[in-house]
Amino acid sequence: MKQVLTLFFAFIALTLSTAQESTLDLTFEKEHISLGEVKKGEKRTFQYTFTNTGTENVEIAIVSGCECTTLDWTRGIIKPNEKGIIDVIFDSTEKEASETVDVDLYLKNINPKTEARYLFVLDYTFELKQ
Repeated sequence: MKQVLTLFFAFIALTLSTAQESTLDLTFEKEHISLGEVKKGEKRTFQYTFTNTGTENVEIAIVSGCECTTLDWTRGIIKPNEKGIIDVIFDSTEKEASETVDVDLYLKNINPKTEARYLFVLDYTFELKQ
């Protein structure tokens, strides 16, 4: 009987310690955005909006895209349940064809399993109209 109780309490202790571990998760309203037809030389402005749905604070280190993309983003700590925004300006002036453009979001947070920054890859597409 003592062994059963010992195992039971060990299971409870393990469950509680696992439940208290922090998690990192961002939930995006849209990860893929279609701009539709875009005339050569036209600029389009749009946003990626996300919520920190994890249990730990996050902070954006950098957001990058191609040279056709100007980016700005929420600075500072984004607490659980708070929103963040990535503002995007796309300039089609130098584009010669339709394409999908990646927007890479790197957090300052380090993934303990990989010892690398967390990375989220978003994208947008456009159809170039001459």
